[in-house]
Amino acid sequence: MKRLPLILLVLLSLLIGDASAYALTPAQKRAKAREKMERKREAKKRKAEKKRAAKAKAAKRERIKAGKPLLYVYSYNLKTGEPLPATHVTLQDVNARPNKKPKINKPTDNKRARVSKGLPEGQYWAVAAKTGYFTSDTVLFRHREDEDTLKLAIYPETRLTFTVTDSLTARPVTANVIVRNNEQRKVMQTTSDSMHNVLAVLLDDRVPFYTVEATAVNYFPFRDTIFDPAQFDGVRMSPREIKSFVLHNIYFATGKTRILETSAPALNELYQFLLSRPAQRIRIVGHTDNIGSDRSNQVLSEGRCREVKQAMIDRGIQPERIDVEGRGERDPIVPNDTEDHRQMNRRVEIVLQ
Repeated sequence: MKRLPLILLVLLSLLIGDASAYALTPAQKRAKAREKMERKREAKKRKAEKKRAAKAKAAKRERIKAGKPLLYVYSYNLKTGEPLPATHVTLQDVNARPNKKPKINKPTDNKRARVSKGLPEGQYWAVAAKTGYFTSDTVLFRHREDEDTLKLAIYPETRLTFTVTDSLTARPVTANVIVRNNEQRKVMQTTSDSMHNVLAVLLDDRVPFYTVEATAVNYFPFRDTIFDPAQFDGVRMSPREIKSFVLHNIYFATGKTRILETSAPALNELYQFLLSRPAQRIRIVGHTDNIGSDRSNQVLSEGRCREVKQAMIDRGIQPERIDVEGRGERDPIVPNDTEDHRQMNRRVEIVLQ
């Protein structure tokens, strides 16, 4: 009997140990609390969504009753089909006075923008605009459903930038320039000058072609058709009354007759000039500075003239239209006293015949 209390003590200690084995750690308690809080949050969220849905449903009934449905607007790139956010949308009642403020005049905020919370039923004109795009066609639509969707297509702009220059000197020309579309409607009319020599016009890729016309005093009229804006190299005006001109930007190897590749633009300018005047004959006259002997300079000037002539023949100009003359150092336009002056005297002159 004396052992009974000892046995009871052992059993009691075992029971206490087993209970402590089922106790939660602090981390487990925190996790359990988070789960409980998350369940409450989800329940609250479901309740709020249910409340919003009921409110929207009630608002929908009110809109239907009042005849004020919602309006959603889609705007997209007509060329690629991609949606365009932040497109400015203007809506006006079809029966509105000319100067009346539009019903809606604001940008959309995303790809599918709700631009009106309560637009009355009726007929409207709608148009969309965005920087870098042509304004959409004006769309006539009837707004009568509870949730109406309107799609507006806009097309990207193609900006054509070009210059108006003298075909011989490449200098700016004051000219009246007109750009027309294929229906002969004016797209642009402006005047170029030395300060505004670079012109820009917006072209629509959907238009099959454009024509560019330019007129200037003492120049032949210019007219060209643009099928591909990337291939248009600008307006180049050909002078009417000239007797001679210097072929600028033509370069030769030092002391040799070989034409350098950097002279290609100048040679192309001369070729275009001869191409625009099929009956024109010219004489290519070569000049040098006074460095070297008279004979060597004479031979050098003649050889360079022949190289220029050959460059024209290679491009398709008839040889009989071109004469050559080497003048060596005999006709300086400035004294050969500085390097800059000697460079001016080293020139190729084109004389019309």
